Amino acid sequence: MQQNDQEEIQAQMFKHKKDQENIKSWLDIDNIIKKRAPNQVKTFPKELRDHLKKKHYVEPAPIQKMVLPYLLLEKTTERFVYIKSPTGTGKTLAFILPLLFFFDKDYLQNQYQQSEDAKLAYYPYGLILVSQHALLKQIRDDFDGATPDALKEMGFSNIQIKIQKKIRTNSQLMGMCLCGIPQTLLQLMQKKEINLKNMRYIVVDEADNTIMNDPNSYVLQIIQKLLTSGNFNYKIIVCGATIDMPSLKAHFIQKLAHQQNMNFYDFKYFDYQIELDNIYHFYHDQIKTKQQMVDFLAQVVIAETFDRCNDTQIMIFFNQKIDCTDIYSTLINDKNLKFLYDQDKICEIIQVQNREEQEKTIQQFRDKAKLIMLCSDLMGRGMNFRNVRLVVNYGVPRVSPYGRIDMRRYDQRVGRTGRMEDRGVALTIFKYVLMKNISPELQSNPDIQQESGILEEFKSKQMDVKKYESNAFIKQLIDVYKEQKELQAQNEINKQKIQQK
Repeated sequence: MQQNDQEEIQAQMFKHKKDQENIKSWLDIDNIIKKRAPNQVKTFPKELRDHLKKKHYVEPAPIQKMVLPYLLLEKTTERFVYIKSPTGTGKTLAFILPLLFFFDKDYLQNQYQQSEDAKLAYYPYGLILVSQHALLKQIRDDFDGATPDALKEMGFSNIQIKIQKKIRTNSQLMGMCLCGIPQTLLQLMQKKEINLKNMRYIVVDEADNTIMNDPNSYVLQIIQKLLTSGNFNYKIIVCGATIDMPSLKAHFIQKLAHQQNMNFYDFKYFDYQIELDNIYHFYHDQIKTKQQMVDFLAQVVIAETFDRCNDTQIMIFFNQKIDCTDIYSTLINDKNLKFLYDQDKICEIIQVQNREEQEKTIQQFRDKAKLIMLCSDLMGRGMNFRNVRLVVNYGVPRVSPYGRIDMRRYDQRVGRTGRMEDRGVALTIFKYVLMKNISPELQSNPDIQQESGILEEFKSKQMDVKKYESNAFIKQLIDVYKEQKELQAQNEINKQKIQQK
């Protein structure tokens, strides 16, 4: 990054920090907007503010305090906004609110248009691009929950359109907005069933995967179509947890620099980085065999947790799908867990499942009908489960089967707990049995990382990772569980007060 870019970012960060300190409520955001743009017609409507409070968004989260005073301005120089923030800090609502804030009922008249070849094209107001199907319904639910009744009555979030049958398996329709997998939406654009001419927003969620792990550049192809659509009233919002701004900027410049109508140097960058001290990290390094792993999971981690915290939720991540299925089959037949299996409280989520079955299971877990989820990294990307208090890694997530620890995957996994103001516990079980089976030749490979090296990497990240000790681990979990119960009770009291007003 050039020095002047770095200085500009530092100046932005100082300005955003001052804004955060001055914002205590949704009304404060409206006051900042009026101060910055006194001639702006759009203001933060009371109906939307009250609706957010009823949905337990009593005040903006820090990342929302940082970005909304900018995103809710009608006129800005930059068309490209990058929001970098750890998982679970409130980025989703930060990009949903501008779509609700700026929506104009006159847009309904431009929703469809007959093209020259007699096809009926859909002109969406916003596109939200996600990397996996598991996120589609979650974002729709978040979107629907944040939408006030007045907008719903206008048809903003609940309408039927003629192309819905073609897109429903790979996208979620939210009235004027469409959330989908980039490949599917690009195909609809190529068939001229979606037109970007009236597009106001393109949001790229979980950009760490949606953009950077996109070998076919579907997202960039969609943006290229937007740039050549004749639309000059768009804004592109990209959200990520780990990509640094120079890398993302270079990626776009490399792929789209030939587009003359996009100034790649008018990027707006928000970086909200905090120490995630709301998650307590533990590791266990005394497991020598698979049976010991299973016994430890069943008899200690799961059984003892539910003995002390009877309605908490646990997610157990596996590096290999075959291990997930194998351990699931073992656990449901374990006599120590019969009380959970008899009540159908254990579930499994892996990539190969039927999509409808997968969505049903995810919803059951979100509704707390299921309490334990065994899963692959599919559930480690953006999924929001507010009642998970314990995340377990069945083996260290690695960049290759015996390679170095993959800190990005680790952060994504453990980020399923400790979301927003919540707290959580993460336990990583080292699988020494794996390292023991490596040939001497492979062990000498510098790309191979022994479990002891993983501890050093944790320390290099200045993470406070404690060695598992039964009493300390359970005590920490109980403290987190009790604190969350108290927080939920207080939220319910606040909700009742708002309703009484």
